[in-house]
Amino acid sequence: MTETTGVDLAVQIATVARSVPGVADLHGGVFGEVATYLPGGRVAGVRIAEGHVEIHLSLFWDHPVRATADTVRTTVEPLVDRPVHVTVQDIVRPEAGPDTRPLYGAQRLTKENS
Repeated sequence: MTETTGVDLAVQIATVARSVPGVADLHGGVFGEVATYLPGGRVAGVRIAEGHVEIHLSLFWDHPVRATADTVRTTVEPLVDRPVHVTVQDIVRPEAGPDTRPLYGAQRLTKENS
């Protein structure tokens, strides 16, 4: 396996993660702290560290959380030569779609916001 570096790798990881059924989008963290910083931009939701790769996600509520996270992990692992850690940051309604920024945590789960 040959690992690409920098921009190409972060974009590849993001593309592969988003292609997994049940993934609404990548999630940059509460303050946008989870990202790979690139010249002129960044890839939110993907952090490439020396010893591992972190992927933070928002998932659709009608997909199994653990199975979807495991699928993301096993789909991304062939791209990198280090462990892949997947964190589910939020759960969103399917009708929210990938272009809608999800609400955080319990706000999405209350009846008032349904």
